[in-house]
Amino acid sequence: MNRFEKILLTAFFVELFVGGGGRLIDLGILSIRQILFLLLILTLVFRILKQKAFFDKNINTFIKLSPVTIGIYALLLWFLVSAAIGFINGHPVSIIVMDFLRVSFVLVYFPLAYYISEDRFSKRRIISILQYCALVVAIFTITISLLGKTVFSGNFGPFYNFMNSIMNDDLFFRPSNSVFYKSHLFVLIALIISLNDVLNKKHTKMDVAILVLGSISVLWSETRGFLLTFIVSALIIILLDANVITEPIKGFTNKIKKLMQSKAFLKKATILVLIIISIPFLYKYMTLERFQEDVKVEKPAVEPVNKQEVNDVSVNSRIEFMLDSKDILLSNPAHLIVGTGYGTEIAGRVTGIEMSFLDILVEQGLVGLGMWLFLFLLVFYNYYVANKQGKKIGTLEISLMAAFMGLLLLTNINPFINNPIGISFFIVLLILSQNRKESILNGERK
Repeated sequence: MNRFEKILLTAFFVELFVGGGGRLIDLGILSIRQILFLLLILTLVFRILKQKAFFDKNINTFIKLSPVTIGIYALLLWFLVSAAIGFINGHPVSIIVMDFLRVSFVLVYFPLAYYISEDRFSKRRIISILQYCALVVAIFTITISLLGKTVFSGNFGPFYNFMNSIMNDDLFFRPSNSVFYKSHLFVLIALIISLNDVLNKKHTKMDVAILVLGSISVLWSETRGFLLTFIVSALIIILLDANVITEPIKGFTNKIKKLMQSKAFLKKATILVLIIISIPFLYKYMTLERFQEDVKVEKPAVEPVNKQEVNDVSVNSRIEFMLDSKDILLSNPAHLIVGTGYGTEIAGRVTGIEMSFLDILVEQGLVGLGMWLFLFLLVFYNYYVANKQGKKIGTLEISLMAAFMGLLLLTNINPFINNPIGISFFIVLLILSQNRKESILNGERK
């Protein structure tokens, strides 16, 4: 691996983790994220040609057949089918192309499958970049929110216009003047990793900084899906920790006894449960901040009373998506099986469908959704196989699986998994889990 490849991979991950929606820098018709994506693929192709590694599966990952690559190829083929169905159904061509290009980011699997390894671009290096980037995003969003709540609270309009002009309309301001940025997802992932490290007493100063600043940034984003994600991730950490401790023990009763004897596990689980219990209060606070309306009630009260009403438009819009999707899918059996193609209008929208699995089901049908789910399950299956071979999964792997499980929930509230942000994290985790499984199986063969 040469210097250019290291710089390119570093630039790719830095842009991914801090670049929000990916269009902070546009160069003609392409964004910087798209350019880096194409460069990665072309760089791998150049290496294959230069080393004449056409049939070397260790370099030419395009021909390295495995359950993962077969799943990736099947998904790419189905993307083409979904695009064709969209054309046949007369959907807007521009939307079909946009939908197809968005999910075609799964092609990044092939260069990353070669470069991500302990002797090239290691897992620890990726996590280090993630943590530094998450800290930068946390500080940036906290600063923007503070300025909006204090210095510019009296004249927010010019501040809003200025920030979105320099950020290419990639910031989403809440009624409270707090800000949500798409890279908040990676702040949340870094927060989950750092929290687990801190609770396991394997933390660094970076973990502590992320724990403090990341928590503030995520809370001020007022993204309720993040809270639900955090709950799921915390529960998964508890379950995986319990599994690691009790794996060699036979019998359910003996497993429980083993857990009760582990003071470290009980202390960590108690802290996580207390955090989980506190989250519903934060959820209510975020809902009131975003959707509260004050209405004066004059009768039959003796004196004016302020009554709080919550018009949760976020939930209302998702109900509309579900009802319209049901009508689309049940109108024709073929719609349920193969989908209605890219560019489908759901509840008056052809873009911005905020429920990824529902979006996938409507446009790609059960066939397409099944392919996505197959690849998702491979992440957990790969780690399961590795764990069954007697190699316990580590703290970082537990954190990543917990974050990924949280992401699979989150994407049904805030669409991440079927766009480059979520796809990239998913692909990286898929490769890491595959590498883990293969290293153990290859070691056994030797």
